[in-house]
Formats: sequence, structure tokens, C-alpha cells
Amino acid sequence: MYILIVAESYPTSEYKLNGIFEFDQALALAKTGHKVVYAAVDLRSVRRWRKWGFQSLKNGEVFVEIINLPWGRFPRKKVGKWGFAKLYKRIVKRHGVPDIIHAHFIFSGYLVAEHLRQTNIPLILTEHLSSMNQETLSPYYMRLGEATYRHMDKVLAVSSQLSKNILQKFGVESEIVPNLLATDIFSYEPIKKSEELFYFVSVGSLIPDKRIQFLVEKFIQCFRDDRNTKLYIFGEGSEEKAIEALIDKKGVKDQVFLLGVVKRDEIAEKFRESDCFVLLSKHETFGVAYIEALASGLPVIATRCGGPEDFIDESNGILVGVDNEAEIEKALKKMRYREMEFDRERISKEAIKNFSPETIAERLSKIYEAVIRTKNRHQ
Repeated sequence: MYILIVAESYPTSEYKLNGIFEFDQALALAKTGHKVVYAAVDLRSVRRWRKWGFQSLKNGEVFVEIINLPWGRFPRKKVGKWGFAKLYKRIVKRHGVPDIIHAHFIFSGYLVAEHLRQTNIPLILTEHLSSMNQETLSPYYMRLGEATYRHMDKVLAVSSQLSKNILQKFGVESEIVPNLLATDIFSYEPIKKSEELFYFVSVGSLIPDKRIQFLVEKFIQCFRDDRNTKLYIFGEGSEEKAIEALIDKKGVKDQVFLLGVVKRDEIAEKFRESDCFVLLSKHETFGVAYIEALASGLPVIATRCGGPEDFIDESNGILVGVDNEAEIEKALKKMRYREMEFDRERISKEAIKNFSPETIAERLSKIYEAVIRTKNRHQ
């Protein structure tokens, strides 16, 4: 089967996390024997330097076709449609007409629907976007959803809460297919360290929605006098200076460490030597960092924020209310003082079984086959 994956960006050495989950999925599908072309319409601003215009390359078994347009925050619909039309024409000329097209995120789905909804090619959209998982959607996203979901032959959602929201807001049913896990990077490996030391670790953009600053505040409140307890944070964002100032003001530079954006294997190494993963997001559609931590054998503290509820329970972590400070403090202390017992090897095996590339690629392949059969019957 020839699958065209459509996304908004592609991971590079400079921008390691751009499109990483979409591309991981493309690699997994290619490894099962499918022909996979990965298309990216990259409209980031001129400040995000890359080669303008078309790019073609091959990464593993995946063909990559990109159009880079330095557009930024200007209204994106017209230039996005123009860019996708140009890129799709190039893809068909170089690789042929795909058997199925799988877009990721609402904007890519919109571009695909606008250009190809009159064709006989089956169209699939996986929704990940946090903005589509809110109780109240902005007028922009309501219009985008109304112009997109009903033109898809199949809509997939990465969590049950997101699936319910799409049905409630747009009347479109979706199937739940979670993001996959890079099992070649994240796995369990027992590492011995002093029982007196306890390491919390977190991964997330340093932005208000991820509430890393709030996590640091709660950590300081609970463990300021316990110098054997550490918090390691991977990520960058608008709150970085404020968090650095907080760490300096409270005198916890030997306890709280901002480690920036690094390669995933460096994160995996820190996971293996840590004791608990914690991320107190306000909203998540899924939360890949949580399953990466689980695959590493880490119990997790997560908020009931729309994504983690699908896979976090008492066997692998603690769920807390988004705004429930008492629950959060209690969970941090429970983990630190080992009031709960976790089988780290079992946590890892369960995560790998549920979210491995092989598992997700097999599910997607069956969905593609079913959608193609249904489309053919109705032609």
C-alpha cells in the first residue's frame, strides 16, 4: 500500500521535535512493508531558518517531500492551500498517486480536504491538537473543524476525551488510536543509586499550559529542606526566565535543574536513573512524554487533563486534579517517601505492549484496508 502522510513539519537536527510523532508513525508504517511518503507544508516564520522552497530526501525507508514557506503568524489558509497544491503535484509526479492519504492535526487535514475531497482517494485525519480538546472552541477552530472532519473518510483521535469532544462539537465519530512510542529509545534498565536520593523528572515546553513553573513551586514547597530530592526538567519556552528566577530566589539551584531541549536518547538516559515522572499539564490530548516515561519503567504523576486518563491508573502512577493543590502535594510526597509500590519492569512491558510502533502500525494498516474497501464499495 502506498500511504501519503501529511504534516506541518519534519524533525531536523536543529528542530528535533518538529513533527517527531508523525514521522515516527511514518517510519513504523514503512517498516511493515508499505510505501510511505511523508509530506510537510512548513509555514513557520522566517526566524525558523531552513532552506526555502522544495526539499526532497529519504530517511530510512520513508520518502520525505517538503515545501518551506516563511509565512509565520499571518492568516495561513490561502498560502497553505497553495503550498499543498504545489507539493502534492510534485509528489504525484515523483512517486505516483497514493492509495490513501493520512493527515495529522486539523490544519493539515483542512489542506487535504480542500484540495482532494472530490477525488476517489480515501482521506484519514488523526487529531492531536489540544485546541480541539477544549470545552469551548474558538470560532477559528470551529470553522476549521466544520470544513474538515465531515470530508474525511475516517477520523482518528489520540484519546477518548478528544474523541468525545469531536463528536459533541461536530457530530463526527472518531476511532481512538494513540500515539506510538519510540521503543528503540525508551526502555527499562535497572540502575542502582543511593536509596537516599530521589529524582523527579519532567519533560514539557516551559509555557503556561504545561505548568512547569507551578510544578517547581510545588516541588520547592514540599522538598526545600530535603536536599536528596531533585527535579530535572527538559524543555524550553516563554517561562524559562521566570523559572530560573524562582530557582535562584528560593536557593534551590542544587535541587532543580533546567536542562533545555536535548536529543531523546539523553532524556531516556535520565529517565532510567530517575524515580518518578511528573507533568501537571492543564490540557493534553494524549501526552507522549508520559508513555515514554512509562516505557522507561517510571511511575507517573499526571493531571486529569484529557489525555493521561486513558492509560494512567494505580498500577503505574497517580492521577490528580488540575487545580487540586492538596492532591498534587500529597502525590509528590507519596512518591518521594515510597508510600506506594510499583513494579517498574511491569510498567515498562505494559507500555511497550500498548504503544509500540509494531502495535500502532498494525492497527493503522487494518484501518487503512477497511477504509479503502468501504470507499471502493461506494464508488
